[in-house]
Amino acid sequence: MKAIILAGGESRRFGTPKAFAKIQGEYFFEKIYQTLVSTNMFSDIIISTNETLAAQFEGYRTVVDHPAHKNKGPLSGLYSIMSQDDNDFYFVISVDTPMVTDKAISQLYQFLISNLIEEQLIIAGYKANNRPIPTIAFYHKAALPKIESALNSDDYSMRHVYQSVSTDWLDVNDVEGPSYWHRNINFQEELTSLEAEIE
Repeated sequence: MKAIILAGGESRRFGTPKAFAKIQGEYFFEKIYQTLVSTNMFSDIIISTNETLAAQFEGYRTVVDHPAHKNKGPLSGLYSIMSQDDNDFYFVISVDTPMVTDKAISQLYQFLISNLIEEQLIIAGYKANNRPIPTIAFYHKAALPKIESALNSDDYSMRHVYQSVSTDWLDVNDVEGPSYWHRNINFQEELTSLEAEIE
């Protein structure tokens, strides 16, 4: 099983590439990478990024967006990796969720396994306030045709995909740990607030 860190966004609202923002002295992407390593679950960890940022991830495995689908958001990153790989399941995490925990990842995997056969799941992820978080989720390669279809349409949203396949969502509150573990950082002020909360 492999993991994908989505780190190809332009970070317009944040102002600088979020992959290289720091929290607790570490780049966002490094913190997530080390958390993924600590689970001992993944044979490979791939950073999905764009041509501009790729060279900055020296020493890490990166895949840039397929030319036909670049600048089309997270789905482009998933397509670019899944279309050239033969793995069944991929854990997908957005780089702007730096406080994700190994416990949360492991618990979601157990949730996936316990529901996989009965529900024939294609996507298993987290939800907050009953809203899916498609960027903290496991994706089966069977989602690839739907991802490609979305990329070829005018709707590049992840909702386009997860509403058209079998899914199940685990509530973020079911995970023991700090309430901010799934916090998504879009603005500098949110990072400042999160750092204050952590301290």
